[in-house]
Amino acid sequence: MTEHRLHPFAALRVLRKTLVLYLVPLLRVLFERNWAALRAALRQDLILFLLVCALSWVILHASSWSLDESGTFCLHWKLLFRFDRTVRGASLAALTIERPFYFRLAGASRVTLYPMGEPKKRTLTLCLRRADAQHLADQLLPIEAPSLHRPKGGERAALGLLGANSLSTLALFLLAIRQTQQGPDRYELAFAQINFLAGLAARWLPTGAAWLLAFAGFLLGLSLIRSFVQTVHYEVWHTADQIGSSGGWLDRFEIRVKTAEISYADVRFSPFARLLRRWPVFVTAGGCSPELPLFVYRSGEEALFRELLPEFRMPPDLLARTEQRSLIFFAPAGIPFALCLLLTLVSATVLPQLTVTLLIPTLFFGALLAGAAAGYRREGLWLREGRMTLRRQQGLYLHCICVFHPDVCLTAAQSPWAASVGRTNLTLTFPGWVKLKVRSVPLRDAEKFFRFMETN
Repeated sequence: MTEHRLHPFAALRVLRKTLVLYLVPLLRVLFERNWAALRAALRQDLILFLLVCALSWVILHASSWSLDESGTFCLHWKLLFRFDRTVRGASLAALTIERPFYFRLAGASRVTLYPMGEPKKRTLTLCLRRADAQHLADQLLPIEAPSLHRPKGGERAALGLLGANSLSTLALFLLAIRQTQQGPDRYELAFAQINFLAGLAARWLPTGAAWLLAFAGFLLGLSLIRSFVQTVHYEVWHTADQIGSSGGWLDRFEIRVKTAEISYADVRFSPFARLLRRWPVFVTAGGCSPELPLFVYRSGEEALFRELLPEFRMPPDLLARTEQRSLIFFAPAGIPFALCLLLTLVSATVLPQLTVTLLIPTLFFGALLAGAAAGYRREGLWLREGRMTLRRQQGLYLHCICVFHPDVCLTAAQSPWAASVGRTNLTLTFPGWVKLKVRSVPLRDAEKFFRFMETN
C-alpha cells in the first residue's frame, strides 16, 4: 500500500480561510491615510503571508493518503501525533469530482466523498492530482457497463435554463436600464418641491437602486451562462447499482451515486419549467445534493425517467385538503408584499420617482405570494404504490418528491391550534441529516405514514 501526497492546491483552503487576516493591517491605512502606514501594513501582510505559506507547507508534508486492495481509502496525518481517517468504498453513498478552470491549469481535481449516513459537514474533501482522483473514483465506485444518455437540442437548453437558479435576466436588465436612463432633471424638480431628505432620496435612491438592480441582473446572467457552460459534454449514465452524470467545459464535474443510497428524487415544477414543459429531476443521496439536475425529461416522454429511476412514483394529481388549514403559508411572502404594496401606493402621491423602484420588490413578493397560494392548495403527502410521496412548495418551486431510502425518521409537531383542528407538521429526516418539512397535514394522513413505516 503506497502513500500518495495531496496536490499543492490543498493549501488553498488554508489561504482562503486566512484571507481576512491580510485586511486587518490595512484598516490602519484607512484611518491614518499616509504612505508610512501603507508600507507598515504591507510589511505585516508579507509576514502573515509567509507564516501561512509555512503552515501550508507543513500541512502538505504531514498529510498523505493511501488506498489498499480491498477498496479502503485512508487519509493520514503525521506530525507530532498520528491521525488516520478511513472510508470504505462499500460505505460510500456518493462521490463527486470537480475540476474548476484554475484547477485544470494546474492538473488538480477536488474529490468529495459522501459516507453513508454522515451529515454534509462530515464529508471528506481532497485535492488530488488528476490521475490520482480518477484512479481513486474508479476504485471506490467503479463504473461497469454503463448505459449513456447525452442530451441534445432543446433538452440541453432546458437543462441549462432550469439549472441556472434564475428564471430570466432580460426583463430585469431592461427595467434597470430604463430606470437608470431617467435623467436628473426629474430629481432636481422634486428636490425643489420637497424638503432636503426627500430630495436626497429622490435624487439618489432610484438611480442607486437601478444600478443595484442591474448588478443583480448581471450576476443572474453569469449564473445562466455558467449553467449553460456546465451542460457542454454533459451525459447521464446508469449501471446496475449506480447512477451519475458528468460534463462541463471550463469547469468539469462528475458525480457517482449508489442507487440503493438515494434518499429521495425530486421533480421541480417552476413557472419556467411549465413554460418549457420540461421537468428537471434532482436526486439526493446522504449529504450529496447536486446543483445541476441529473436529467430533464419532456412532458409526455417519460421513457428516460423510467429507465433511470424505475422506482419513482409521482404524487397523485390531487388537491390537498384545505379545510381549516393554517394561513401560515401566506405569512413569509404576504407580510413583505403588503408592506411593499403600501409603500408603493404612498409613493405614487408623495414621491412618484420611487414608485417604479418600489414596484420591483412588490412584484417579486407578489410572485412569492402566488407560489404560497399554490402551496396552500397543493402541498401534502400520499402513499402511492408502496412509496411515500409528497409535494412541498418553496418559493416559486413546487417539489414533487418520492422517498427511496427506507431509513427515514418521521417527526410530527403540533401547535395547540393545529391540535384542535386535527393537523400537524411532518418532518422527514434522511441519512445525512437532510430534512424535508410538509406543513399543516391532516392528522389522519400523517397516521397513514406512521403505520406504513411500522409495517415496512
